[in-house]
Amino acid sequence: MIKVDWCRHCGAEARMTEEHLPPKSAGNAEPITVYNEVNGALKVLRSYDKGHTIPSLCLDCNGGASKRGLPQAYATWREDVFGLLGQSAAAMHAAFGWDHNDLWLLAKSETEAFWLPMEHGRGIAAGGGVSLHPGRIARQVIGMILAVQGTRQLRDERPELIAAYESKGPASLTRHSLHVALADTGTLAYFTDSVLAVTVDRSSQRGPRATPFWAIVFRPFVIMLSEGASAPIEAARIDQWLTYPDNAIFTRADRKTSYPIAHQGNLLVGFLHSGADQVRQAERPSTETV
Repeated sequence: MIKVDWCRHCGAEARMTEEHLPPKSAGNAEPITVYNEVNGALKVLRSYDKGHTIPSLCLDCNGGASKRGLPQAYATWREDVFGLLGQSAAAMHAAFGWDHNDLWLLAKSETEAFWLPMEHGRGIAAGGGVSLHPGRIARQVIGMILAVQGTRQLRDERPELIAAYESKGPASLTRHSLHVALADTGTLAYFTDSVLAVTVDRSSQRGPRATPFWAIVFRPFVIMLSEGASAPIEAARIDQWLTYPDNAIFTRADRKTSYPIAHQGNLLVGFLHSGADQVRQAERPSTETV
């Protein structure tokens, strides 16, 4: 039985529903096992038969996002980016003979990420023509970050996030910013309230510093909400997409963008990749004989 709890979007005490994170329309419908690190070892936290879900939204809020087209917009964005990544990997293979997975190892230098240029709407179908709704994407991202929180801190102490999420017209963030980097960690992860106590090496040039941020890692994205204008790693800023109304599509001028390949020398990114390696090791069938 789903328990009565507080809804991460509207804040009301109600019976919770299972929210698919990432959205079911983004491929989250298959069996999945979620691990948690305990004393340096991975332990099975929970297994899901039909995709990863969190009982954190009431029925109205869970269904309301789909009625606004938010998860569908996120799924289209994800599919578009995957298509563009495939095109870039194929071009590198043709030009240099590189393996397609070498794309994820690209870096500008030992401390700087490689920024991959893209044109949204050109990745899904040959010839392009696919419309993306940036305002819906940004609102879905905020909604997902709010949905995974374990306490009311982010929702109740930062009302601009709820206002931006619920808005259907142009909106903006003043105290916060949204950022995206690309990574093929193979992990599903999210950083909630406790990340406020983490010290992150933000760029390797400035040294470690405490950074208030929250993050979700759903392949191929590392998505971060930061307090202030800076992200904990090199990333493309997307909170300007909130200036688009819910039903608006990218203008021709804004379709061209660049996302960085998350630099594996960064403390946060290195942690994600090491976690993925641990998961792969834990899931590998044993070859021992008895």
